[in-house]
Amino acid sequence: MSSRRRSYSHAVAWVSGLAWAAGCLTPALAEGRRHRVGSADIAVNEMGSAGPVVVLEAGRGKDMQSWALVAPALASCMRVIRYDRPGIGGSAASAPDQVVLADTVADQLLVLLRTLDLAPPYILVGHSLGGLYVQAFARLHPTATAAVVLVDATSPAEPPGVFVSPTPPASGTVAAAEEAGVPPSIAAMNSGPPFPPVPLIVLAATDHGDTLEREALWRDVQVRTAALSPRGRLIVVEGSGHFVQQDKPAAVIQAVLQAAEMAGFDTSDCRA
Repeated sequence: MSSRRRSYSHAVAWVSGLAWAAGCLTPALAEGRRHRVGSADIAVNEMGSAGPVVVLEAGRGKDMQSWALVAPALASCMRVIRYDRPGIGGSAASAPDQVVLADTVADQLLVLLRTLDLAPPYILVGHSLGGLYVQAFARLHPTATAAVVLVDATSPAEPPGVFVSPTPPASGTVAAAEEAGVPPSIAAMNSGPPFPPVPLIVLAATDHGDTLEREALWRDVQVRTAALSPRGRLIVVEGSGHFVQQDKPAAVIQAVLQAAEMAGFDTSDCRA
């Protein structure tokens, strides 16, 4: 099912050196500054000084540190933005929400990027539930979207209720509010604007510790997700668990560079 070309394995071998170096140089990256967005104080980490803006969106209840093995390697040719959603990591909690909707996260992200004075279009990278959030961004703000990379991401193509976590997050937590927002967010997405015809790379992990039947169903979901854009591509990351950016960071780095190049950006400084 993989759409990887023969050259992909060579590219990943090359870029793995970048990921290894990034991990050695940055055992713990600083959270950066907080920025006021509406009623929330958002912690942001910015890396790089030139090139397209790439936004890294973490999964359910996770903070920006989940991208620590990916961000530095991309900063050679891009402006890399990592941030913590309200109540996560270094961001202050805002008014408690019972449900966090993807559209709300997407609109808040756009305001944050404008506050940072970062001009669109943006390359959006989302892991897990963060992938649903960047899909909402692309649908709501297509002219601000250059490309999208989904990392083993939640998808509107999922059968309802099939891929629910066996261990629900604790009641009253941000993770619980984000989890509660998945069904209404998917419903809104399926009835709202279509995914724009931008470059879309979908990374699918293979080792979730699940049954062969469920792994095959997850792969099918990712195939259908890649088909949302006429410029969509599926890349199967063999041997990776759900956190691809930690298990196989080189695959994520290469996917982002590929998406940037498909969108017409120069990534030669990252490949130098």
